[in-house]
Amino acid sequence: MTANGSESTWRFWAPLALVIAAVMFFAPLGIGFPLLDPDEGLHAGIAREMVERGDWVTPRFLGEPFLDKPILYFWAEAASLKLFGFNEAAVRLPGLMFGLLGAATTGLLAWRLFGASTGWIAGILYATTILPTALAQAATHDVALVPWINLAVLLLWESQRGGKEKTILCIVGAGFFVGLSVLTKGLTGVAVVGLTYGGYRVLTRRIDLALVVQGVVVLTVAALVAAPWYIALEIENPGYLHYYFVERHLLGAATESQPHGNQPWWYYFPLLLGGGLPWIGYLPVLWRKKGTRDQGSETGAKPQAANPSSFPPPCPSTLLWFWLIGWVLFLTLVRSKLVTYLWPAFPPLAILAATVWLRLINGSLGEAARRSFARTFVWSSWSGPLVLPAAVLAIQLLLRVRFPWPVWAVTAIVAAAAPLPLIPWRAGRPRAALGTVALSLAAQFTVIMWLVLPQVADRFSARDLAEHFNREGAFPQHLFVVEERIGSVVFYLDPQIRSGLTPDRLQRLSFEEPPQLAPADAVAFPLWRFDRKASGLDFDFHDEPCETAGRYRLYRITEPRPAVAPE
Repeated sequence: MTANGSESTWRFWAPLALVIAAVMFFAPLGIGFPLLDPDEGLHAGIAREMVERGDWVTPRFLGEPFLDKPILYFWAEAASLKLFGFNEAAVRLPGLMFGLLGAATTGLLAWRLFGASTGWIAGILYATTILPTALAQAATHDVALVPWINLAVLLLWESQRGGKEKTILCIVGAGFFVGLSVLTKGLTGVAVVGLTYGGYRVLTRRIDLALVVQGVVVLTVAALVAAPWYIALEIENPGYLHYYFVERHLLGAATESQPHGNQPWWYYFPLLLGGGLPWIGYLPVLWRKKGTRDQGSETGAKPQAANPSSFPPPCPSTLLWFWLIGWVLFLTLVRSKLVTYLWPAFPPLAILAATVWLRLINGSLGEAARRSFARTFVWSSWSGPLVLPAAVLAIQLLLRVRFPWPVWAVTAIVAAAAPLPLIPWRAGRPRAALGTVALSLAAQFTVIMWLVLPQVADRFSARDLAEHFNREGAFPQHLFVVEERIGSVVFYLDPQIRSGLTPDRLQRLSFEEPPQLAPADAVAFPLWRFDRKASGLDFDFHDEPCETAGRYRLYRITEPRPAVAPE
């Protein structure tokens, strides 16, 4: 690409990328909606306890070791709380920054695979894909996994394209980032990187002794990075390594022993299709016949130099397709299933979609591919006005809220603007059309985050309940919370109240194994669900003293009784 071409690329994409980053990853810090349960509130409570105890080895919740997740994300969250105070923005800052880093490393990987323009587009597409951006707002540990996977795959790819010294540096660097992934999410990162790069090398018959040696080096460096913390935790909590790697990983993958092991085999396919919108709709264009202007290259860029070995030149598209399809199929075979496990599939999806857009911009799509692309673009543009109102309406019906007319007015205005990308499209300016689509998606995201989410977030948080006890200055002998809302309760409690809590004093009320209630106990029931039966069972303490605690009905138990009336 010429110097002028590079400057033009920078001038167009950089401002758009900055706007998208500001809207998707920085603006949400100013909203201030309460911490959401179960994950966000629980992880925040653990990070707060880490800061207050000064124990940066064993994550704890109410004094008890929390051994279900590794340490890296807790470290990031605890550091943020220590620096910026115990507030929602400090809790969410690490997740949003990891989400931004995921978009940036997706763009970096795409740049090294296909060129600068593809890199800019891929980063923007990842940042505006529904599922990863939505999950990053109330992030779990998986958000930090994506950047390490991207960087590890990038360095493994670069190891094929240089001399001996560069290869060694890339392999060691890949091992370092795989080690960070192990500190973030156990063996998940090892599985993604190994499946992606190892599977690609096998599929393209690029196998030799050097590949085996490189794999050993990567795993050795990763172990050196991650092992110190795992060993320290095993010393403090004997049996941890067996629990986490055997029971959680191996048995969780092979059996239905974990809480997420009861999902159907096709669980991930609708999540991929819906969560990959709107960009996943352009992937079928890649299977259309190529145009005559991009022979030897998918993007119109110069073909990469051949590897000096006997192997054929590296094929980035094969790597990405194997990554996307291979990971989804792997998750399909695994028994334990959860939406966040799908997260590593979105970087290759974004990069592949970016290659389609750049082919269109460069005019290198074949005729059939252009027609297929046009149908997808026009259909998505005209259906855009329905998507946002339908989402807001679904939230209103499912959660039984009533949004005021200003919310609906703004929703209608933003939704009506969804077809605007058709203007530059029909003017023959596909790059401007893509930019307009990205801005439209950012505007729709803003409506959800600033107008819709704050009005429903309290239903997924126990902040009101904690503030009630803070005003009283005391906590019940035992508090049973209907639904899993115990994480944010702990985070929001005043230190003097929280210091006396133990796990048995704060529990989720289970209808499968209802507890025996004693005097001085309390049961908290969400008001928004108060007018219907919970799990088909009726409470038997409606005659007990009760009070309103924010969005909760709080029952004070005065005599021994079961939590649920016998049928």
